[in-house]
Amino acid sequence: MRDCGTLLTLFEQYETFALSTHLHPDGDAIGAELGLYFFLRKLGKSVKIFNTDEVPVTYRFLPRWDRIEGVDAVGKYRPEVLVVLDASTRERIGTKLCKKLLPLQMLVNIDHHATAEAFGDINLIDAAASSTSEMVYRLIKAYARRERSATEVWLCKSCALCLYTGIMFDTGCFRHSNATPETHRVAAELIEIGEFPPDEVYRNVYEQVPVCKIRLLSEVLGTLNVTDNGKIASVYVTQEMFDKTGTAENAVEGVVNQLQSIAGVEVALCVTELADGNARVSLRSKGRVDVGALAAEFNGGGHERASGCRLELPYLAALAALVSKAERYISRNQA
Repeated sequence: MRDCGTLLTLFEQYETFALSTHLHPDGDAIGAELGLYFFLRKLGKSVKIFNTDEVPVTYRFLPRWDRIEGVDAVGKYRPEVLVVLDASTRERIGTKLCKKLLPLQMLVNIDHHATAEAFGDINLIDAAASSTSEMVYRLIKAYARRERSATEVWLCKSCALCLYTGIMFDTGCFRHSNATPETHRVAAELIEIGEFPPDEVYRNVYEQVPVCKIRLLSEVLGTLNVTDNGKIASVYVTQEMFDKTGTAENAVEGVVNQLQSIAGVEVALCVTELADGNARVSLRSKGRVDVGALAAEFNGGGHERASGCRLELPYLAALAALVSKAERYISRNQA
């Protein structure tokens, strides 16, 4: 990875660090943050983590998840180094956090999205990596190599569990094309170092769904619409649905994946009505349509097969705009 050596030197040079990630953090975002937290602590550094949105209940089995603080906890804290992980742009950590969390010396950007902007003083961007968690693993491995020591000297069991969780999530449990042979080798080493049962990690992430989320899914699937050509499937989620089922916006995670299983569908999208009246969109593709590029047209980003964006539009208008644009992408591919 380019700038890997420079970044490792920076980790040794400075003493105080803050970590952050994108709004509505997912498994890779949380896993990468906590993984880097454990590594920096091994180096004897002072480390704090600040996110705009709270840790989803799903990931509260991870060690030290409760060390992740909210925006208001920043106060007057000024770290020497701010590391932003898994966010395509700095603004994706949240407008308020962007203004409050300011480094004294260096801004570091670690990301694996093809649409990532080089907004840091040091930018470690690798679109070929399965996940940001895998990139953090490689950083720690490189440091161990440089120190001529075993990886597990710097990568503790807790760190291994967090990074494995992030990789598992972003590869769709190793089902997606980003799960390369190298990714599987990394996962195997993390399992060996962490000494955790992989099936237990899976159960914690995917089989601890609260009843209220299933009720929300029932409401959302009732809005299912498939275009006449059968290639685009969409659903929407309203604030009224959240109120009715006693859920919050983070309960929408994973809903869009349900649509991918529909035969013939090339693009799946889920539009969420936000409390401020705007809309958040999650997109998935089976491979023929680059939804990362599609989301980028709406100032979003992500991968070819999984992406997202926010629109300053009511949810139905956002839905219409995304479906219309997706239809053009599909037509372009067929031409």
